[in-house]
Amino acid sequence: MRIHSAEDATVLADWLSHWLSGGGSLLFMTDYDGTLTGHVPDPAEARLAPDVRRCLSALVRAPNVRLAVISGRDLGDVAQRVAVPGAVYAGCHGFVIDGPGIAFSHPGALAQQSIVRALGETLARRASSIQGMRVETKRLGLTVHYRHMSEAGRRTFEVELARAMSQIEGGRLKLFHGTKAVEILPQVAWSKGHCALRIREWALGALSPPMLSVYIGDDWTDELAFGKLVGQAITVRVGPAESASRAMYRLDCVQGVHRLLARLAEAAGPRSGA
Repeated sequence: MRIHSAEDATVLADWLSHWLSGGGSLLFMTDYDGTLTGHVPDPAEARLAPDVRRCLSALVRAPNVRLAVISGRDLGDVAQRVAVPGAVYAGCHGFVIDGPGIAFSHPGALAQQSIVRALGETLARRASSIQGMRVETKRLGLTVHYRHMSEAGRRTFEVELARAMSQIEGGRLKLFHGTKAVEILPQVAWSKGHCALRIREWALGALSPPMLSVYIGDDWTDELAFGKLVGQAITVRVGPAESASRAMYRLDCVQGVHRLLARLAEAAGPRSGA
């Protein structure tokens, strides 16, 4: 079943709300950019709305719910932006996980940390000569933003990036294109999907059965999670229907995610007589 309309999205919200209000356990995993917040020209301005934070906090307070935010941002960045104590946070596309009762750093990615840092320093020096180029250095990865570059600047950036990558010694890095940005990560067999499975394994031990798992995301890095979670989670793609997806359901926009969260927060709240 795939979600294409507000009516069908309500069906999903009704189902999950009924599950929670009936005492079922829920692991709720979500991306940040493009899912909890809309995409904005400057990623630094992607701020979580207070009412969304209240909904997430309500989920964390529920004894039968665990919340995880899995992001391409650095771990500290996404944790600071969400700012919900008790949630699990995963940064750098799942290379690092931290939360109550769970902690993980991918050893293969850690082994290449110095190489990633050196590449970031090289690109940051070259960014001073390319207007609009911004290098975001993370613990285990890099993001080079080109949203504000001219076409000529973009071509120069691509040449500089290829030159810097060719000078790397002793490590293997992978490069892929995000939303107006290039992501550079250690070349290891790990993705948001592997991260989601590890968090799900932890939640199975932390919550009483039966447990439902939900994963919501908006881009191709989340598609890796959708693929890994087939048969193990309810997967939801955020965005227009023309984008192909492995997800079971679809919400048209970020506001649909917010409406779902509001319904779940209400269902997870204290029940009369409890």
